Amino acid sequence: MITISESGMNFGPFDEESCFYIEKSELYLRVKQDAQTAEFLCLHEGKKGTRRILLVEAKSSSPRPETQPNFNEFLDEIVGKMLDSFSLFIAACLGRHEESKTNAIPAKFRELNLGTADFHFVLVIRGHQKRWCVTLQEELYKKLRPTIRKWALSPTAIAVINDADAQQQYGLITQSPNP
Repeated sequence: MITISESGMNFGPFDEESCFYIEKSELYLRVKQDAQTAEFLCLHEGKKGTRRILLVEAKSSSPRPETQPNFNEFLDEIVGKMLDSFSLFIAACLGRHEESKTNAIPAKFRELNLGTADFHFVLVIRGHQKRWCVTLQEELYKKLRPTIRKWALSPTAIAVINDADAQQQYGLITQSPNP
């Protein structure tokens, strides 16, 4: 089992074959100077038994929309991490990197049909108010809309949630860390 501590939150525990800790992977460490990364990817059983790949980025806080240019810089950083992680994961699954040929990608991910996989980009912000999450999600969606359209992802493929929703709705956090 894998537990990931990030931004004051404990994610997991996850089955090792259902979680790709991309931020600590040999693959990312090799390309680190040319890429940013989110924390991890995990397989998530959705409602009605649907299987989704969640690409998760965690933050301890975020700037408010009225604090320009910090807000736009924050969004650009998140978008960069998500897109680089998405690209690196797909490239690894396609065997484009030597590390991906040595079982660096967990088995359950290698078994997926990427053509029909349901990807979701999830930003978890510790202690964030739900109403703040809505505005941030709308702005993040605007920036990721071209990717969503190019890859024919669901319009609901972007989620900005707080740690409480990460625990209750997604089961990403099963234990609360000490404050």
